[in-house]
Amino acid sequence: MLLKLGLVLLVAPLLILMGTWGVEYAAVSSCIHQGGSYDYLLGECLMDQRGIFVPFAERYPLLTSTSLWASCAGLVLCVVGLYQSRA
Repeated sequence: MLLKLGLVLLVAPLLILMGTWGVEYAAVSSCIHQGGSYDYLLGECLMDQRGIFVPFAERYPLLTSTSLWASCAGLVLCVVGLYQSRA
């Protein structure tokens, strides 16, 4: 049981984090291909002015840190689950 829970906690937060980043990356890429500049704070494409770059972890600190800690907890649960099943 611990192994299954650990695997879910190890993988799911990273998939959510990468999914969120991927959706935003698609919007940024589309904007740049149209000849614009993406404003990360507003989340929109600017055609006439230059947008400000703000790192993903700075804009979504709770999502980033929660994903990291949940994955670390999942890793610990996986290790405990693996050792428990052998005993």
